[in-house]
Amino acid sequence: MSDKQLIKQLKNRDRNALKEVYNDYRREFFKFANRYETDQSTLEDIFQDALIALYENAQNGKLDTIKSSLKTYLFSIGKFMLFKKFRDSKEINVDDDYVFDQREKSVMQEILEDEGPNDRQKWLVANFKKLGEKCRRILELFYLQGLKIEEIMAVQGYENKNVVKSQKSRCLKSLKDLIQRKDG
Repeated sequence: MSDKQLIKQLKNRDRNALKEVYNDYRREFFKFANRYETDQSTLEDIFQDALIALYENAQNGKLDTIKSSLKTYLFSIGKFMLFKKFRDSKEINVDDDYVFDQREKSVMQEILEDEGPNDRQKWLVANFKKLGEKCRRILELFYLQGLKIEEIMAVQGYENKNVVKSQKSRCLKSLKDLIQRKDG
């Protein structure tokens, strides 16, 4: 079955599609993840958590515009979860025969050194949550998911891209006003 068909079925809560993804990628995920020195039950938990995240992302429409394959997307989630697990120990044990490229080393270092959101970021998130659902959705689609105005128009059911532009502009202004109330 193609990725598009699987995503569509996952979006429609088809458990057979979820079972298919599980069966198709489980063994290969373990092969990929075995380079990290961790026990099998932890890898099983991480794979299942990654599968749940994939399923939920399909439900939320986040897979509608993915550029990678479903397998790559699932493995990326799993890899991030592995790094997150090792973050507290500040050490990632990897078989010596695996060589990380510079980008992977950089990402791992950022994850290990990340101390979480600072006060300003927390303030931004708190104010973002004060926006209405429509505003939050438009800003998330544009800034977090990187959709273009035309794509947001299609996803949200707007009939005119100028409406989307002005709505985004108003939402951004509202967010800036909320943030400046504390700063000003």
